[in-house]
Amino acid sequence: MEKFTNWRDKGTGIAPFLPTPPPLSQEKGFEAFGNNVRLIIKLVCTIPIVLLALITPASISKPLWRIIMQIVCGWNVQVAIQGVKRRDQQDKLPCADEIYVVNYSSPLDCLALWFLARGSVSFCIPIVREKAVHIVQLSFWQFITFTLNNGQVNNNGTLLPEVTDPAKHLKGRVCYVFAEGTTSNGKSILPFALTQLAWDEFINRRYTSSVGVSSSSSTGFKCQGANSARVQTIHLKINGSLTTPLKVGFWRYLVRASTQGVTYKCKISEPVGPDLAQIRTSLAGGDKFKLVGRDLNLESKRKFVQEFGDRRN
Repeated sequence: MEKFTNWRDKGTGIAPFLPTPPPLSQEKGFEAFGNNVRLIIKLVCTIPIVLLALITPASISKPLWRIIMQIVCGWNVQVAIQGVKRRDQQDKLPCADEIYVVNYSSPLDCLALWFLARGSVSFCIPIVREKAVHIVQLSFWQFITFTLNNGQVNNNGTLLPEVTDPAKHLKGRVCYVFAEGTTSNGKSILPFALTQLAWDEFINRRYTSSVGVSSSSSTGFKCQGANSARVQTIHLKINGSLTTPLKVGFWRYLVRASTQGVTYKCKISEPVGPDLAQIRTSLAGGDKFKLVGRDLNLESKRKFVQEFGDRRN
C-alpha cells in the first residue's frame, strides 16, 4: 500500500478512502455460495411483510421495515444523545423543520436516519458542478444507488434535483445534510464539499419563511436565519467492512450486510452554530486533531478512484 501514501493524512495517519475488506472466505468459494443462498431464503421469508409495508402508512410501515432489516441483516442501532439520558431520548430524536449534518460512509445511512426521525425525511448532498456548489435532494433509492456507485466522483449527481427553495421543498421534513459530498471509510471526517457561502445561503432560504431578515453575515448574505439556525450533528458508525469509500455492487453489498449483520452507533450532538469548521469538529467528537487534512477532499478521491478503485470491484 506504499504507493497510496498520497492519500494518507500526514497528521493522523488515516487513509480515509481505503476500503476495509471483509474476510476473503465470506466472498469466495463454498462459503460465499452459502451466504448467497441464505440471503435469498431471508428475502423470500420477508415478502409478505414487504408487501404489507408498501401499502400501509408510515406510522405502521416504519416498524415493519425495521423488522425486515432485522430479519435480513440483524439490524441493530445504538443511540446516544449528548446531554440526554437514555430514558429521555425519544423526545430528543430528529424532528421536522430541523437541520442535521451527518457524516457519510454507507448506503444504509439513509435507513438508519429514517428510523431515527420523527416525521418525513429529506437527504441533501452538496454537488460540485463547474466549481459551483449546489445542494441536491435524494430519495431513498437515489441515495442508495448514488452511494454504491461513488456518487459525484463518477459525475452521477448531475441529473439530481437541486433544492432551489429549501423553505418550500423541506418544510415539515427532517433535513439531513451530508456535507462531505462523498463517502469515506468512516475513520475521520472529510473536508466538506459544501462551502460556507453555499451553506449560509441554504440556511437563510430555509428559514426566511419563519425568521425575519435583518443582519448581514460575514459571507455577504443578510441572514438572521443562518445566524439563529438550530443545527445539530449526527455521527454514524457502521461495521468497518460495510462502509463504501469505493464502488460496490448492490447484490454483493446486500450479501455482505446479511452475512456480517449491521450494527450502527449513532451519536447526536447538542446544537452548534452555522460555522462549518465548528460543525466538522463536532462530527469528529469535538477533537479537531482527529480530522484529516483539507487536501484529502473530493478531488483527491477522484484521483484515488482512478488509480485504485477499479481494482477492488
